[in-house]
Amino acid sequence: MTKFGFKTQYGWANVRWGQYPNGRLAIQLMTDSFEPLARMSVNLPDVELAEREFHLDINQCHSFIKDIMDCGHFESTGRINPSGFNNYEVFKVKDHVTIEL
Repeated sequence: MTKFGFKTQYGWANVRWGQYPNGRLAIQLMTDSFEPLARMSVNLPDVELAEREFHLDINQCHSFIKDIMDCGHFESTGRINPSGFNNYEVFKVKDHVTIEL
């Protein structure tokens, strides 16, 4: 597995790819010592998503949002979906990034 990540204000964040039980993309940010930094995605199973799209978990990633936008690997689609008391923006993993599940 290739190591993939990006620089954050807290140091390097390694991206760990996974899938939710319904097959959706799950993304977790880890330290170099493989300790969790933040869960980057949240699963909203009733919302349609295209391939490479995910809902950004703003509750977990609030302090990482500038780093996520600046790294060049993810882009906002401009779509927002409500769930409970929160609104979750849909992001896309850019095509130059290899997703290794």
